[in-house]
This record gives sequence, structure tokens and C-alpha cells, in this order.
Amino acid sequence: MKKEMLNLLKGMMPILIWAISLNLFAQNLTVSGTVKDAGGELLTGVTVRVQGTSTGTVTDADGRFVLQNVPSSASLEISYVGMQTVIIPVDGRAAFDIVLEEDAELLQEVVVVGYGTQTRREITGSIANVSEEHFNKGINRDASDLLQGKVAGLIITSGSGDVTRSSQIRLRGTSTLQNDQGPMIVIDGIPGGDMSTVSPSDIESISVLKDASSAAIYGSRAAGGVILITTKRGSGAKNLMQYDGYVSMDVVANKPDMMNAAQWRATNRELNNDISKYDSYRADTDWFGEMLRTGISTNHSLSLSGGGSKHNYRASYTYLDRTGIARDNDMKRHSFRFQLQQRAIDDRLRVGLTGSGNLSDLRFPFADDFILAYNMPPVFPVYNEDGSYFTGANNNYDQGNPVQNQDQNYRKASNNYFYGAGDLQFDIAEGLNVKASLYKSRFSNDYSEWQDSRNSRGQGNNGLAVRQARKWDRELMEWTANYQSNFGGNGSHKLDAIMGYSWENNIFSSQRSQATDFIVNSMGADNIQSGNSLKIGEVTSSKNGYKLISFFGRAHYSYQDRYMVTATVRRDGSSKFGQNHKWGTFPSASAAWGISQESFMKDVSWVNDLKFRVGYGVTGNQDGLQPYKSLELYSAAGTYYSDGTQLVAYKISQNANPDLKWESTAMLNVGLDFSLFNNRLSGTIEWYDKQTSDMLYTYNVSTPTYVYNQIQANVGDMSNKGIELLLNIDVVKNRRFTYTTSVNLAHNKNKVTRLSNELYSTGRIYTGDPWIRGASGVTSHVVEVGYPIGQFYMLKCTGLTQDGKYIIEDISGDGQITDDDRTYVGDSQPDLTFGWNNAFTWKNWDASIFFRGTVGNKVLNNPRAAYGNNTYISGANALNDELVTTLSENSRVTSFYLEDASHIRLDNMAVGYSFNTQSIGWLEKARVYLAGQNLFVITGYKGLDPEVELFRGEPTDSGAGLSPGIEPRNYMPKARSFTFGVNLTF
Repeated sequence: MKKEMLNLLKGMMPILIWAISLNLFAQNLTVSGTVKDAGGELLTGVTVRVQGTSTGTVTDADGRFVLQNVPSSASLEISYVGMQTVIIPVDGRAAFDIVLEEDAELLQEVVVVGYGTQTRREITGSIANVSEEHFNKGINRDASDLLQGKVAGLIITSGSGDVTRSSQIRLRGTSTLQNDQGPMIVIDGIPGGDMSTVSPSDIESISVLKDASSAAIYGSRAAGGVILITTKRGSGAKNLMQYDGYVSMDVVANKPDMMNAAQWRATNRELNNDISKYDSYRADTDWFGEMLRTGISTNHSLSLSGGGSKHNYRASYTYLDRTGIARDNDMKRHSFRFQLQQRAIDDRLRVGLTGSGNLSDLRFPFADDFILAYNMPPVFPVYNEDGSYFTGANNNYDQGNPVQNQDQNYRKASNNYFYGAGDLQFDIAEGLNVKASLYKSRFSNDYSEWQDSRNSRGQGNNGLAVRQARKWDRELMEWTANYQSNFGGNGSHKLDAIMGYSWENNIFSSQRSQATDFIVNSMGADNIQSGNSLKIGEVTSSKNGYKLISFFGRAHYSYQDRYMVTATVRRDGSSKFGQNHKWGTFPSASAAWGISQESFMKDVSWVNDLKFRVGYGVTGNQDGLQPYKSLELYSAAGTYYSDGTQLVAYKISQNANPDLKWESTAMLNVGLDFSLFNNRLSGTIEWYDKQTSDMLYTYNVSTPTYVYNQIQANVGDMSNKGIELLLNIDVVKNRRFTYTTSVNLAHNKNKVTRLSNELYSTGRIYTGDPWIRGASGVTSHVVEVGYPIGQFYMLKCTGLTQDGKYIIEDISGDGQITDDDRTYVGDSQPDLTFGWNNAFTWKNWDASIFFRGTVGNKVLNNPRAAYGNNTYISGANALNDELVTTLSENSRVTSFYLEDASHIRLDNMAVGYSFNTQSIGWLEKARVYLAGQNLFVITGYKGLDPEVELFRGEPTDSGAGLSPGIEPRNYMPKARSFTFGVNLTF
């Protein structure tokens, strides 16, 4: 019987297999259909995907799609830019007619705010959000390059071609006299970060808190605004591997037009300079051409992400190898990051871990070598006939071979940054959760500098070596409690509140040593003890630190998305503050009216959203305060003898000021957000009034009232008022082609309103050292009550006489030209800044063109003043400029060299192609692109570039940007970049 049953089963097996196969085949369908918009127009390029898989396609020119082998139990996911994504169960059907609705994305987009998130509809403050798809394309030094020109009122300048140099950032004007006041950086909720420590490829979005009502929750560090960086996270939907890579070529965008050998000889003969003794030098050297090169850069970024129902993860690694356009300028950077989140106890408990590291090797250029390139006559060669470096002809204008300096000298640094963070969040009850976060980081810097004794830079010291080590340890602990509740009929009332406590500790330490007089050059700065000369004061070390303790809270209430109110308060206690002001309180309040939600707007069909906002808040700036500034300090002051013993004498080197505190900024902000014509036109108009008080400045004081002759005090006031406009327009949006354009405009008016009080006073503050040869010690700017920061204050020149002399206006009327004739001659701050972005899609192609620029700002063309002629050093080279023969006196700091720097720059242009990967099961997305940066500039400015640094770090500037608008004479030219990249998702 058993044998018969086995034979029966064997006979039925082929039939069973055939039946099962037939059934399985019947469960896999070929589905097809069309996709239209609400108006019935067929849509091209719509992504139709089997949900949760990589199987998918895009609609053709007729809006049709076909998908094969689709399980009958699957669901289709249909997505398209500007439309709501829909998910439709297949349920055994083979044909679909799908209609997509407009997506109110601008309203429901989740925006990161301080210690939380809100939808755009809920926001009551001034917050700009830039997502990854709108970042600047191409090569980026750090995260700030992603934002350049994208946010109204946010000025980001890269005033040099140095690839190791970070951009300078200023939001809504200058509001301090000491130290840079760029926005506070918050990375994944951790305040006080650095943009250079996060790879641009790891960033998902960036929010900019522009007004005090939104930034006040960060208290005494938020007066310059706040930039919130959110990095990418893993998703529980699927496991993905992504690769982003590019190779980029940097070429010199614009270098000085110097005289060649023939022009140099002809000019010197015209000026009756005897150059016959140089007839043996027959070279025709382009010194800038020899110092500069084509830079090749590569970037590789690999990430793994995914998860399950209870966890998600993401790990990434990025390697950047960037070669600058200067021979002695390059960088290598390794960045890694991992994130893990685990959920437990019915998802009530969430545990998160994050780790990040950044290792950079940098080589900084000696910018002063570019001065040598201006000076060196073109008839001198770079190398002698035997291949050795040409070292000069012993002339007073020969300051050394800049190429030799680049090759033999160096300034290098190794920067290492690591941090680990963990957080634990628990839902105590419905709508109520608590969160504890821990953070620990260490930044270390190893700097070395070598000036070789064989070249002009090091020969005076017979070799010079510098070694410096710095370390910054930081600990942060935060506890928060968050409550959310929807109540009333249909949840029409919404309340969202958070309260928290923060404790932060910072420890800084450094060591520095310097030596000269080296017997050999081969070891450079790596064997500093071989230097025979080590002077007192050339070996130093220091250690300092500060603590910050904070309590903060915020409550947000809304009714039917129609009426919204937000109130925030933070109280900061810092060891930096003086004894009489250990704690500062920073409140804010804002409200919004959703006009479009009112019943009287229901019939206004062309208005999708209209919201009026008003906010007021107070923030602070403690960056201008160094640790221990409020205390009386002593320093060594020679020696003395007591009972025959030599002892060290000490003196007071800093007066105590128990009233020292933060700078305070109060801001009123009024805004109108709108979205019109089916969301085809959207934007924001904003006006703000920003008043800064208690500005820090170092005042001269009398002795013996004070033991030391200077004291830092909170005295000054400053005003910034402005208006900003953002417009987003869907110009064309059909099944074959889309074109969107975005324009942002900003105007800011700055004015100093107070510099003195009854205790501490100062007159005009002269600042800015143009560093023009023959005119040392002459300033270019002034800070004065009633005038804006950045005012040029110098002799007013109306032209040249026939014999080449400056025509200087006698302002004082005394018949003589002296310093008393200096006057206000221009403003370095622009009347208007703007950015204009254009994005296109056609089938699988995408493209973008981005312009930005300024209107109404002046720049002092320092290189033209210093090298427009060679009257100061007879026989030196000069710019190929009419001043070579028309100017007959030494350069002077006058308005003659002050030029209009209004400009428009084609800053970024990119074109990409996304491949159809439907037939490649293991490849989900594939895109290649070409990008160009800094492609051209339209300007009347005669210098190398109309965009110069906000601040230059000179002693008279204090790093606050008090003398902007100077193109330095050791300026390193910028690069023009061309990039080819690929984005792959597996």
C-alpha cells in the first residue's frame, strides 16, 4: 500500500509543480496605466515603483507606464516633483488611471527649529530652510559653501583661493566691535559646532534661524543668528548603499596682468631708468604663472543605511583630496560618521548613538610670497642654467624667488576632531516624553612651520621653525521634557511645549615653541631642538576654560492653523561673565495669523496660503569674552634682587571688571509668507529692526585710577535695519519640461549709535591697514557714532594732474593737505545682496544655473595702489596699467583706488542625467553630472575679484569686520572649478 502511494505521488509531482508554477505566475501581473494631474494633463517622468523594492519605471512622453512581474498583493508608489505621493494597492488589477494632486509641500514641510521640529505652516519666527536638492552643486570646502547665496540676508564670502580657508559668514549685518559674530552652528542638536567637521555629503538639510524670536532659545550665543545642520539618517524601509564621487579641476580664475619682459624694458626706458646692467637676463618670466597651477581634486563618499521595524542606522565615510591652485596649498580630509537608533518597549523608549570623526592634513600658503611675484622683474629666471634656484641680483627691489620659497618653506597642520553622543528618550504618557543627551568631543591641532635658510624668507634667521599643539575638550549634558497635545473639537487646539537644562564645560590648552639658527635644513621643523637660538618668550604654554549652565523653555500654541503664538525664554550662567552679571535672561515672543485659513478667504481660490508673522526677542553674544577677562591678571615684568637673590617681578596686566557681561541684541521682525496660484508662486517678505547694546570694546583708561591703562567694558550700541524678499516661481510645469526660478534680495542699513558712556569713552576708532608701501601706518576706515561700520575714511582724490600728481580735495580749507583733510568717501557694505537660482528638468535631464551678487559696495583696490606703478622702487615690475607712466608720485591711501564693486557672478551651473535603472535589479539610482563654479563675473571693478573678505584679522580690526572691503596686496587668486560627478544608490 505504501509503495502504491509513493508511485502515485511520483506520478502527480510534475502536475503539482506545473500547478504551483501556474498559480505563482498568475499572482505576478503586468500592470500598465497613465498618470495625469488634476487638470487632466498627462505627466511625463513620473516615478512608478513597486513599494519597498527597487522595481520601478517612469512614465513616457504620453504619461504611460508598464511594469512586469508585479505581485498581485503589492502596492504601487507613484511620486512626482510638486505632487502628492500616492500608494495604490494592486489587488490583482492590471490597468490604472492615476490622478496626482498638487502637493502643499511648502506648508507641510518639516523644518528643524531649536530643540525640535515644526511644519512650515506652524512657524511664527523667521526661519529659512534649504534642503539637499537645493544645495550648491560641485566642490565644496565645507557646509557653508552649500548655502552661499541661497538665503536672503546671509552673506557668505570666500575672499581667497586658499583651499584650507573657511568662508566668512554674517547674518543681517555687523553687530559687534570685537571678534567675529558669525551665526552659532548647531549640528544634530549639538550647539557650538564647526561647519568644517561635517562632510557636505552627510547633510540632509540646513535651517537658518534669522530673527531673535526663533534664536532666543540659544541665549547668549545666538546674537549672530543660528544655523541648524541636520545630517542624514537611516530608514527602516530598506537597506541602501550610496556612493557619491567627483573629480574636479581648478584653474586660475583671474591673475594679475603684470608687464612682460618687453613691456618692462620699454617702460623703464620711458621712465629713464638705467637697466643696462640687467641686459644679461633674457628671461620672460610670468611669476604668477609659475606660482600657480591647475588643481585636481577628488572626493569619494560611501554610506550604508537601513534598518528594521525597531531600529535604523547609517554609516558613512568621505575622503577629500584637494590640490589648490598655489604650489604650496592643498588638503586631505577623512570624515566618518555613524548613527544608530533603537526602539523598545512598544516604541516608547528610543536610544540613539552617534559618532563622528574628521582628520585633516592641511598645507597653508605663505600669502606674502605673492608680494614677491608683484615685485620680481620678468627678466629674472626661476632657475639658473644648472637647475638651481635663481636667488637674485642683489638689487633693492629683489626680495626673493617666490617659487623657491613655495618649494622649500611650509606651513602645515594636522587637525583631528572626534565626538561621541548618546541620547535616551522615553514616552512617559501620551504626548509627554523626556530626553537625556550626553556629548563629548576633542579637537586637536598639530601645527608646524619651516622657513628654510636657503631662501629669502628664512635666510635672515638662518632657518626658522615653529611647532604648536592645541587641544579643545568639550563636554555637554542636556535634559529636556516635551509635551504635545491636540484637544478641542477635531483637535483644533494644539499645544507644544519644551523645557530643558544644559550643562557645558570647555577646556582649552596649547603649547608653542620657536627656534632659529639651524645648521641643516633637511629636517625642517621636525627636529626643532637642533636650532641653536631659543629666546625667552619663544616657548609658551597655556590652559583655560569656561562653563555654561542654562535653563530654557518654549511653548507653542495654535488654533486651527489660524492663530499661532510662541514664547521662549533662556537663562544662561557663564563663568566668562563678571561677578555682578553671572546670569543673563533672553526672552522672546512671536505670533502668526493664518489669513488664508479664515472663512472669508475660502472663495479666494488663487491664494493657497497667506500668513502674517511678528516676533520680538533678545539674544546675546559672549564670543567677544575670553575666559578670565573679568578678573585682575598679573604677568612677569623683569626681575629684581632681594637679599642677594634674583626674583621675578610681576605687574598687573589686566584690570578687573566685575560688570563685564554679554552683548545684547533685541530684534523686531515682521514677515508675510504667501503661496499663490496653485502654489506656483510662493515667497516671503520680511522687515527687521535689530538693536545691539552693551557692545564690548577695549577702552583706554587713566592711571592711577586704574592700575593698567586699558579695560574691556560693555558700552556701545549699534543698529541694523533691513528688508528681505524671497520669491519661488514654477515658471513652466508640464509633462515634458519644468522650469522653476528662485530669487532672494536683501537690504541692510547699519549704524553705530553709541561708543561712550560716563565711565568709558573713545572718539573715532581708526581701523584698517591697507598696507601700501610708502604709506605705512595710514588707516582706511573709521568707526564713528552716526555712521555705519565699513565706512572708508581717507583723502578724497578727484584725479591726477597732467604731471601725474594726485588732486586731493582740501576738506579743511587751510591750503594744505594733511590728515585733517580725510573724509568719508564710500561704504564697503552693499546696498543690496541677491541670489538667483534657476532649475530645469526635461525627461531624465536636470540642470541648474545660479547667480549671486551685490549692488552699491566699494572696494579698495590695494594691489593697484601698491603695484600700479614702480615709482616707489625703481625698476620693480608693475601691473600692466596706465598708472605705470601716468602716476609720478608714490602711492597714497586715497579714494583714487576706491572702486565700485557691484557685480553679478555666475556662481554655479550644473547639468545631470539620471539613468533608467529598472532593468538593473541591484541598482536603484544612477546619476552623472557636470558642474562649474565661479564661471564668470560681470563688474566694473578693476581688481582680481570684487568679493573680498569681511574681516582680515588685523590688530585694528579685532576680527569683527570693522575694515571690510580691502583687496589685500598679498591676495591669493580664486579658482574656477569644473567638476564631473556620479551618484549611485544600490
